[in-house]
Amino acid sequence: MVGTFPMWRAPSIAYRSGVIDTSIGGRMGIVGCPILEDEIVYLLDRDRELGDIFVVEDEHSQSLLRKLRLLRPDLLTVKEAEVTELPNSEGRSCLVWMKSFGLHEDPKKLAKEVVIAAKLIDEQCSVILLAYGLCGNAFKDMNLLFEEVRSPVVILTDEKGQIVDDCIAAPLGGTDGYLRLLKRYAGVFYMTPAWAEHWRDLINKMEFTKGTEGGDLETLKMLFEIAGYNRVLRIDTGIGDRDIFHEKVREFSKEFNFIEVDLEPGFVSTKVVEDAYHKCLGLMKDGKGMKGEKVDQWASAILS
Repeated sequence: MVGTFPMWRAPSIAYRSGVIDTSIGGRMGIVGCPILEDEIVYLLDRDRELGDIFVVEDEHSQSLLRKLRLLRPDLLTVKEAEVTELPNSEGRSCLVWMKSFGLHEDPKKLAKEVVIAAKLIDEQCSVILLAYGLCGNAFKDMNLLFEEVRSPVVILTDEKGQIVDDCIAAPLGGTDGYLRLLKRYAGVFYMTPAWAEHWRDLINKMEFTKGTEGGDLETLKMLFEIAGYNRVLRIDTGIGDRDIFHEKVREFSKEFNFIEVDLEPGFVSTKVVEDAYHKCLGLMKDGKGMKGEKVDQWASAILS
């Protein structure tokens, strides 16, 4: 059912393949950030028993749709107004809703928009996966934020059960991996494949670059020089289009006169996103209605 994504490859650090129970039905909802779109494509590609895939089509999902259509040309697109009236599906299905990059500029607004999306798809889904980390503490109070959502809501966490910091921390395994990277590569600009692909859209949305106008690269060059940034670190997550990744990092490095550095093996894996997906599948089968600590306790038992 699912083919091989051209120019994609398996993660350099393999996580246990796991056997997905083909009897698991229901619909998983995924609300996520475009910076984690490669991870979403990777997860859906691995789920060989996944039936219908619905994607909310808007300006924020175009890149994901382009990648996912190469694997699943039969995917179905819907408009935001249609998410509450999806047709029934046989077996297991998934609804993906990507939100704007720009929401990260205001964590409270980000949380509000994601909660609204979760409420809208709640009746359609057995479980909802958030492809996000803390993101400026936007999702610090998960139980409070999603208390009106019936479906269990799962967010990306590390092996200690702590929510990962952001899209960079996710492939690094969480906070501990992030701190390890910061110690090893201080004062370096980090780039994952999706970040590199969208860098022109993202560069003015960072805390570091607040106050600069979109497209004002000369001011950014001055800020980087003042801060002492002169290297960009390629964080190869093991998924994504390799040629585009290197091409976009090269484009960025030439624009800002940065030196390109490759992260050595041993830092990244897909474990965080795979754990979250497996937790969702388990909840779809046996754990409907469980939330908060009960979800974490149950998931720890089946994933151990």
